[in-house]
Amino acid sequence: MNVNSEKLKKHEDARGYLVEIIRKDEIAEDIGQIHFSVSKPGAVRGNHYHNRKVEWFCVVKGKALLVLEDINSGEKHELVLSGADPQLVKVFPGVVHAIRNAGNNVMYLIVANNEVFNPADPDTYPRVII
Repeated sequence: MNVNSEKLKKHEDARGYLVEIIRKDEIAEDIGQIHFSVSKPGAVRGNHYHNRKVEWFCVVKGKALLVLEDINSGEKHELVLSGADPQLVKVFPGVVHAIRNAGNNVMYLIVANNEVFNPADPDTYPRVII
């Protein structure tokens, strides 16, 4: 399974830090939508896959376990994501994804995808992996 995960650089100064999550000049796809979610400890989001959507995940606060599974090969990967050490994970079509808040506090997650969500054609297929 092709998993694309990259550590993100923190630009720090006396005020705190800034992290560039997605740059147009570094991705091949267009961004259709960006959203963020807040999850309570132990909460799971996802447990589905897409046939055409590409998604990018970045935990900006808290700690998460991201589980990925290729729908064709069954190959699985687990990644621990943390707001303290931000990284960007690109999830390709045909990869089941589920993310669980693995910390004791709320988790903040930013998600971008290459198309706007359309309730009439959601391209979302449930499959529980965690």
